[in-house]
Amino acid sequence: MRIPKQIVTLFLLPAFLISTPAFAQQSRVVDAALLNQALVNKAASETAQRDLVRRVLDRSDAREVAASLGLSVEQASSAVQTLSGAELNTLAQHASAVEANALAGGANTIVISVTTLLLLLIIVILLVK
Repeated sequence: MRIPKQIVTLFLLPAFLISTPAFAQQSRVVDAALLNQALVNKAASETAQRDLVRRVLDRSDAREVAASLGLSVEQASSAVQTLSGAELNTLAQHASAVEANALAGGANTIVISVTTLLLLLIIVILLVK
C-alpha cells in the first residue's frame, strides 16, 4: 500500500512546484496620472472640509454654545484633524448649514446647528480616545 502513495506523490509533487505565470501582471485599468489626480482632489476636498468645520468652531456663537455645554472648542478643533470619510463629510455639511444660516440671519437655527456640530465632535473625540 505504500508504493501507490509514493508513486502518486512522485507525480503530483512536480505538478505543484511548477510555477505558472501570474495573472495579476495584467495592464492597469486606471492610468497612474488619473489615480494621482484623484488622490490629490480627495485630499484637497478633505482639507477644505476640515477648514470649514474649524471656521465654524472659531465663531463666537459656537464658542458660546460650547461654553454653555461645558465643552472645549480647542479640543474639538484638534479632533477635526483625525476625521475622514463619512464623519468629516457629515460635519462639513452641518458646518455649511451653520454658515448658510448665519448669512440668512436665522439665529435659532445657528444655535441648534452649532450644538449638533459640537455634539458630533464630542462623540468623535470619545471614540478616538
